[in-house]
Amino acid sequence: MASSRQQYNSSECPADESDDGESGDDTVDHDEPVIAGEGIGENAKVAPPQDMGSVPGYPNVKFDASLLPPPPSNVPKASDYKQPEFTKVPVITEETARTALLDYVEDQFCWGKGTAKKLQFTNLQSSTSYHYILETYTETRSTKYENVAFKGQPIDGPQNGIPPGPWDIITNPCDIFSDEIRKMEVPHTASVKPCHRCKATGYLICSSCSGRGRKRCGGCNGRGRKRRRVKRKNGWRTVTRTCGGCHGTGKRRCNRCSGTGRVVCGTCEGTTQLKWFIELTITWKNNLGHHIVEKTDLPDELIKDVAGTLGFQDTQPRVLPIAMFPEPEINQASHRLVNEHSKFPNCRILMQRHVIRMVPVTQCDYQHKETTLNYFVYGLDCKVHAPTYPDQCCWGCTIL
Repeated sequence: MASSRQQYNSSECPADESDDGESGDDTVDHDEPVIAGEGIGENAKVAPPQDMGSVPGYPNVKFDASLLPPPPSNVPKASDYKQPEFTKVPVITEETARTALLDYVEDQFCWGKGTAKKLQFTNLQSSTSYHYILETYTETRSTKYENVAFKGQPIDGPQNGIPPGPWDIITNPCDIFSDEIRKMEVPHTASVKPCHRCKATGYLICSSCSGRGRKRCGGCNGRGRKRRRVKRKNGWRTVTRTCGGCHGTGKRRCNRCSGTGRVVCGTCEGTTQLKWFIELTITWKNNLGHHIVEKTDLPDELIKDVAGTLGFQDTQPRVLPIAMFPEPEINQASHRLVNEHSKFPNCRILMQRHVIRMVPVTQCDYQHKETTLNYFVYGLDCKVHAPTYPDQCCWGCTIL
């Protein structure tokens, strides 16, 4: 007598079956009643309070940062300085040029040393590259309304005095010519207000279960039972058993709110009140201007980070353009950059510094198989630039 239970072969499996070890994500069951009561959802957009009042000296403070132009200041007149001195470029020997190339080839993947060991120089041409750098150290200040959860901390409000102006607060950067951002509370601007995010309830409606406390079980898709295929001696069979994830209820407790339908307000941290104050943000920035004079085929960007000789340096509240350097292009670049750095809107210029770095460059010409090639040795630490080096793949390599 044939069995009354349905049998499946190994290639058949109903679409609504799932293996007992598999489960999907729990989902919101909109038929489930809301237990959290009325409230504001976690993901709801809430406007900030409108009754912030007026603070003396800060009539235009907003909830987004607003830049404040600095007041007029007396800039000291730039003093004269000793004109930069020209330093003679060091000349390297053939031995130094060859050693630098051998060290460079050794650091490259799969380059051969044969050419470097045997090459015969036809010419070593030394020159100097100049790197002019102008630094202008500026300060900007901005203000905005900020808040933190009120937990009983002291409140420095207008009752303690008139708030100082944003540019009257004295503070200095940790290191001159280093970027830095510092935030601080403006004295005498604090107050306590009800939390606008949760309407002073201390909680929000859970976004995971939409305030229901329970979710549809993803393991059984809310059915409470799971079907699975099992293999018997006489073939495949389908068995049904209670879902272990929800114990047959089809529902599971929401992990985010622990079944309450509510979560603590992250803005007031459940205290229902906020401390509001005006936050001052001070930004110190080192603005850089570069100009490189390099008259060989060596790429200019290689000069920036290589070791060189400091030929000139001057630091003042305002520097004067260089006028008598032996390389006219440096004089022109200095005039142009100093003029550009004289205008920084909404910034206070604290200090300027300009330097001239002199970097030795040697073009090394050599003969290889009736072809004239070259490479460059540059910087005091003898860096090498050799894009035309012939043995860039050692014998026996296969390039894929």
